Amino acid sequence: MEMRHVLRWGICLSAILISAIESPAQPISENCSEIMEYESTILLCPSPLPPIRRIHIEGSHGRGKELREPDCSTFKPDIATVRRYFSKARLISERDWMHEIVWVSCRAHGSLVLEDGHKAYWGISAARSANVIIEGEPKQKIYLYCPECDFSPFWQ
Repeated sequence: MEMRHVLRWGICLSAILISAIESPAQPISENCSEIMEYESTILLCPSPLPPIRRIHIEGSHGRGKELREPDCSTFKPDIATVRRYFSKARLISERDWMHEIVWVSCRAHGSLVLEDGHKAYWGISAARSANVIIEGEPKQKIYLYCPECDFSPFWQ
């Protein structure tokens, strides 16, 4: 009698595993979406960045010409552009941010004061990726990507 129970469980477990393998992937959140970007599928979710009170731009830099990128001097976003970027950008995993999207050396950077009073530091690349570090214990790191940011000065 025990052997029949073992066989039944084995058959049930096999059926469950086969159906899980054959079923399409379920979205992590109804507000997240997968996109194809440069031959990779990446998951984008709503940005967790709190509302921004003030943006400060500290500068921009890059080694575009020596890395065979376009001239970095063309990437100088103003405060309105940075605010627009953050309003459209979506959350991306650190892994996808590091490995699946185009990486360029041309970046602008600065600081933010959030509505809740926290200070944050940001960097945005000409290729439409960004990272934000929010002060506090523990520090919060947010990685962003904005495929909709097809406006100047971002590169396409």
